[in-house]
Amino acid sequence: MRRGRIFARLREGWAYDEIAAHERLTAERVRQIVRKALEKRIIDEEAEHAKLQLARLQPAMRLAGEAIADGDVAAIAPLMKVLDRLDRYQRAAKAVQVYDDEARRKLMDKINRVAANLGVDEGVPSGGGEAAALAGARATGEA
Repeated sequence: MRRGRIFARLREGWAYDEIAAHERLTAERVRQIVRKALEKRIIDEEAEHAKLQLARLQPAMRLAGEAIADGDVAAIAPLMKVLDRLDRYQRAAKAVQVYDDEARRKLMDKINRVAANLGVDEGVPSGGGEAAALAGARATGEA
């Protein structure tokens, strides 16, 4: 529950010390919780990580832009910092990604893990690949 709130706030652009204050923890403890959760995850490819970071930076950019629009010149430096990071992550997010057999296999593995976590019936034939999976989904009315 707490971990979910922490990650939700991180996605909204909150700083560790702000999260810590709301959770009545130290900023270091929040970092430990995040680090521990991330160590358990399968590391996303660079492009996926960049997309996550882009989403996290959007609220900061909006707030800095609003502050500048309201005449707060002190918000210019933070906005420039956010824009610099946005540029860096956009380059990584736009990296040309090859959709070959390996990428297709990784996608299917990820879908299968999600299905297993959700307890989805494994009655779909595995030998036919994507076409068989789609046919199985259509037969059960899921497509």
